[in-house]
Amino acid sequence: MTPASRAGGDDGIAALVPAPLAVPSSVRRARRSATAAYAAQGFGFAVMLTNVPTYERYLGIGPDVITLVILGVCVCAATGSALSGWLAARFGSARVVTGGLLVAAAGILAVGLSAGAGLLVTFFLAFAVYGLALGSVDASTSMQGIDVQRAYGRSLIAAFFAANAAGGVVGSLAVSGAAALGLALPVSLALVAGMVAVAVLVLRAGLLSRSAAVAVAGASGTPPAGSGSQVPDGVAPAAGSGGGSAVAGPGEAGARAATGGARGVTGMVGAGTVIVLGIAMLAFPVADSAVSSWGATFLQGVLGASAVVGPLGFGAYQATLICSRLLGDRAVERWGRVRVVALGGAVGVVGLGLVAVSPVWPLAVLGFAATGLGLGVVAPMAFSAAGDRAAEAVTGAVVAAGATDGAGGTGTDLPTVEAATDRAVARLNVFTYVGAVLGGAMTGVFATTDALRAGFGVLAVLALATVLLAGRFHEAVLPVDVSEPA
Repeated sequence: MTPASRAGGDDGIAALVPAPLAVPSSVRRARRSATAAYAAQGFGFAVMLTNVPTYERYLGIGPDVITLVILGVCVCAATGSALSGWLAARFGSARVVTGGLLVAAAGILAVGLSAGAGLLVTFFLAFAVYGLALGSVDASTSMQGIDVQRAYGRSLIAAFFAANAAGGVVGSLAVSGAAALGLALPVSLALVAGMVAVAVLVLRAGLLSRSAAVAVAGASGTPPAGSGSQVPDGVAPAAGSGGGSAVAGPGEAGARAATGGARGVTGMVGAGTVIVLGIAMLAFPVADSAVSSWGATFLQGVLGASAVVGPLGFGAYQATLICSRLLGDRAVERWGRVRVVALGGAVGVVGLGLVAVSPVWPLAVLGFAATGLGLGVVAPMAFSAAGDRAAEAVTGAVVAAGATDGAGGTGTDLPTVEAATDRAVARLNVFTYVGAVLGGAMTGVFATTDALRAGFGVLAVLALATVLLAGRFHEAVLPVDVSEPA
C-alpha cells in the first residue's frame, strides 16, 4: 500500500491522505513561489494603506475623500476577483498571479507619481487600477495555493496566508523606514513598485502552470475530470485537502457532491455553496477592518489608554493572526478542518465579546489577541473548502457522466478539478471585499466612542455564523475509483 498519513476526520473518523514518498522538486519550488507571491501581495497592500496620511498631505484631501478611495478600491478589487476566474480559465492562474502583480506594481508607481504631482483624478484612476490588480492577485494566489497543497496531499493554505500577513508587517515597517529617511512619496513608492516587480521575476518560473497543476494532481492521486485515473491502493485522494479526504463508494461520493454544491452534472461548484462559505468567513474581513480602524480609538477613547498603548490592540491582533495561520495547517491535520474552524470561530466570538465588555484596556488587548487567534484561520480554510467542493463537484459529474455514457449519452466537456477550483475561488474571494465594505460602513455607523462597544458586540454576533456553518468546511469525500463501474 502507498504510505499514507492519518489525519483526524470531521466526525471522529480518521481519514487517509496519500503521502508521497518524495515531493517532486517542481512542487517544492511551486510552494516557495506561491509563498513569495502571497508575501509580495501583502507587502504592497500594506504600503498602500499605511501611506494614507501621506496622501492627505500631498493632495490636500481629508479623511472623507480617502474613505471613498478605499471603498472604491474594494469595489474594483471585487471586480478584479470576479474577472480572475475568467482569466485563469484562459491563461492559467500562474499568469494571472504574475500579470496581476506587475499591474499592481504599475498602480503603486502611478499612485506615487500622481500624488507627487498633485493630480487628483490620476490618483483616483491609479488606485482603481491597483484595486483591480489587488483582487485578481488575491484570488489567483489562492488558486495557486490550493493547487500546491493538492499536490502535497496535505493542508498548506494557512501558511500561505501567514506569508501574506507577514508581508504586510514588512510593508508597514518599510513605510516607517521611508518616513525616517525622509524619502518623498514618489520615490518610496517607486522603490516599492520595483521590489514587487523584481519579486515577480524571481517567482514566476516556479508557479504551477495549468498543465503542470493537472499533472502533479494526477501524480498525487487526484483524478482529473473524465480521466478515470486510478487512486493508489483504494485510498481516496486529498483534493485541496485540509486534513484529509474520506474514502467513499461512487454512490456516496456522488451524493456528497450534490450536497457539496455540484451544479447538476456540469462539475462546477454551485452559487449556493460559495455563498454559504462566503457568509461563514465574512466575520474575518469585517473584524479585520474594524480592529484596524477602531482598535486604537477604542482603547484610548473608551478605556482611557495612553497614546503609547493605543496601537497595542492592533499589534496583538496581528501577532496572533500570524501565529494562528502558522499553526493552522498542523491543527487541521490533527483535528480536521471542521473542528479547527468551529473552535476558531468560537475563540473569535469570545475575543470580540471580551473587547465589547472590557472595563480596562489590558482585557481589551487580550480580546483583540483572541480575535486574531480565532478568526485568522477561517479565511484560508474557506478557500481550502472551496477546493474540496470543486473536487466533489467534478467527481460527481464524472460519475454521472459515466452513467450517462453507459446509457448511450455523452460525458464530454467536463472541467478539470483545477478549473472548477479556480472559478469557485474567484467567486468566494469577492466576499473578502464585501466584508471590507461592510467594515467601512460599520465604521460610519459606530464611529462615536459611545457606540464602539455596541459595534464590537455586533461583530461578536456576526462571528457566530462561522461557528454555526463550520460543518460546511468538511474535507472532500471522493469515490475510491471513478473509473470503475458500480
